[in-house]
Amino acid sequence: MALIIKFIRRISFLLNILLALYSLLVYQLCYSADIRHWLAGFLMLSAPLTFIFNGIFIVIWAIAKSRKVWLSVAVLLVATPLIMRSFTWHFNEKSEENISVMSYNLMWCDAFEFIDKSNPENGTKLTNFAVETPADIKCFQELYNNSDYEQMNLIKSLRKNNPHYTYIHSTPNNKNGQGLIGLAIFSKYPIIDKEEKYWQLNHNGLLSADIVVNEDTIRVINIQLKSMGIRVSKVLDNAKSDQEKAKKEAKTIYHQLKDGFESRTEQVKDLEDWIKKSPHPIILCGDLNELPYGYVYGRIRKYLANSFETAGRGFGFTYNKSPSFIRIDNQFYDEKRIEVKYFETFNNDAYSDHYAVRGEYKIR
Repeated sequence: MALIIKFIRRISFLLNILLALYSLLVYQLCYSADIRHWLAGFLMLSAPLTFIFNGIFIVIWAIAKSRKVWLSVAVLLVATPLIMRSFTWHFNEKSEENISVMSYNLMWCDAFEFIDKSNPENGTKLTNFAVETPADIKCFQELYNNSDYEQMNLIKSLRKNNPHYTYIHSTPNNKNGQGLIGLAIFSKYPIIDKEEKYWQLNHNGLLSADIVVNEDTIRVINIQLKSMGIRVSKVLDNAKSDQEKAKKEAKTIYHQLKDGFESRTEQVKDLEDWIKKSPHPIILCGDLNELPYGYVYGRIRKYLANSFETAGRGFGFTYNKSPSFIRIDNQFYDEKRIEVKYFETFNNDAYSDHYAVRGEYKIR
């Protein structure tokens, strides 16, 4: 019996060593954010699993009262900055003296179910939330506007409190924001310049606005990158009834993820150029469609600090569908010239497939 226990311990420690080596490889990829290949994207996606399994080994060796526990402890210490991208806790307080910035993926304002009257209540609640939630600057992704319906005439409604705005439509040269979707920035403060970049590949893009706040000018960038294409709920539903369909759906997820990694890697090049050439301090908002361990997040972190990491609370999950334990909506800021004072996620307001986030900032 003693020999069997000794053998199990040796095998367990070997697995622990292999896990440690794999974990360090993943963490290096996340920290450096230099490998653009889609395979690196899949490896970085596994970072949360390394946290969990190293934690399990810590519990196992602690129960066994073995010094081997320090291997996984050391690995998780190396991962501390990555873990802080997942969970953090700050006790900052709101203040009306700060500049408030809201970011929200509006899910087309749930317009189709509103128009065909299959579920008009949700579209009403969603658009009311977007209009009534106070913020000096509001950045929206997938904004739908249709003046044929008062509730969906969102640009008109938003301009009551945030009169200055700029908009990029999913149909190029459509400046009226009528139908379909777009990126938009609404501001209480004057907008003196703007720039836009449209990616026809997935009807997403980049939109920036130079905004004069008192005697300072800041550049707000609104972004939506290529979707992750995850449809976990379909896989789970099909797994219960039809395994072949589940396999096909799982294969589709793999190809969508691979395509998403490649597309976002190209799109972030444009974003980096915008960040580097900006003469003004930047606040970046939007739907990255990528986890905080991925290539895009890592590239942005080379230039800007993340508002959730600095001033958020809890896990900050922002996706309102399966998998619901991910944070893909973010705000970043130029920490040399801007200070984040407060950050919150509206995870009690589940009208869109994303939760809104809002940060409060002070220009240094």
